[in-house]
Amino acid sequence: MPGRYSYLILGSGRQGIAAAYDVLRHGEASRLVLADRSLEKAKEGVTRIRSLLGQRPGVQLLHKRVDISRSSQLRDLFKGHSALLSALPYYHNPKIASLAIESEVSYCDLGGYFEMTKKVLALDSKAKKYGVTLVPDCGVSPGMCNSLAASAMEKLDRTEDVTIYCGGLPQNPKPPLGYQVVFNLEGVLGNYFGSSYVLRNGRIKQIPSFSEKEILSFEKPLGKLEAFVTGGATSTCPWTYRGKIKNYQYKTLRYPGHYEKIKLLKDLGLMENDPIQFEGQKIEPRKFFTAVAEPRLTFRDRRDILVMKVIARGKKDGVPCEIVYDVLDRYDPKTRFSAMQRTTGFSAAIVLEMLAMGKIHAKGVVPLETAVPGRTFLEEIRKRGIAVKEKVIKLR
Repeated sequence: MPGRYSYLILGSGRQGIAAAYDVLRHGEASRLVLADRSLEKAKEGVTRIRSLLGQRPGVQLLHKRVDISRSSQLRDLFKGHSALLSALPYYHNPKIASLAIESEVSYCDLGGYFEMTKKVLALDSKAKKYGVTLVPDCGVSPGMCNSLAASAMEKLDRTEDVTIYCGGLPQNPKPPLGYQVVFNLEGVLGNYFGSSYVLRNGRIKQIPSFSEKEILSFEKPLGKLEAFVTGGATSTCPWTYRGKIKNYQYKTLRYPGHYEKIKLLKDLGLMENDPIQFEGQKIEPRKFFTAVAEPRLTFRDRRDILVMKVIARGKKDGVPCEIVYDVLDRYDPKTRFSAMQRTTGFSAAIVLEMLAMGKIHAKGVVPLETAVPGRTFLEEIRKRGIAVKEKVIKLR
């Protein structure tokens, strides 16, 4: 049956399409608009969704072209919607968030680069003035990983430490990096070589990304994986949990050998942002590298794995214990959604739908871990076929 809510999704890339699919299945939608700077790409996205879900009687499914540089066009597009999702590259989010406030439309985004998220957080007073709710960083990491951490913490009487590991990996790794592009490569590298906010002994600290490498063992087919600090994924959690727990940290997972190869590129200067002179032109090494490498890291074989481990240690009924969540999601041949699409797009859609339905009552810019109870997120993500295994381990 047709629903009551109107949704706008900006960006018809992989994550945007997965979120749109979820909204039509779970969001009680009366209207869904998929907008992109390429009208053809938006149209293809709508066609793809219709091929998966068929006709939805009484539900408008529309595609539109949007020019992100034209604020007046964006305001006109935003009006009348219950909520919108920015599935655009992270650097557009502050502008989209500000215009969403002015259009009095609730907002969430995929996040990923915390320096941009801080600009969204700075809009808190403006959002409260307009009576609007914004929830940034709602993808997979940041996003799903922090919601699962919140769920684990809710099960403990007292939490001391949270450690999160997550990685999007190809099922069949190929040279040269054993990695395939599953979203914006520039964003990935930004988190590799920025800094990470963590809680250490109760204090918020910035530690260098691409540091503190360790090796973890997983069940087959994964085996041993590398883990190292990257930025962005802890999002607002160090501030939210300061004074409540001692430690909160995140590491990215990759196949063995990836770390050393990226470090070599870094040591050669190819990851630098500062422009250099080359044949009379100024170029940024990282942008140049991204332009050259991204096509070579985008493979036709889209079968991937999303692996996540969330560990919360503390006390339950006076006994030291830890809650462990394990996720191993795979490319879905039925929908042809990658594991990264499923976990990122579906996670963001959960928040988008809650915003549209008025289930998040706080106004202003609200951290995800505050906006959505962990147990609610866990229940919702499992409804979507994402298996989250839970273990409760008593510690001696």
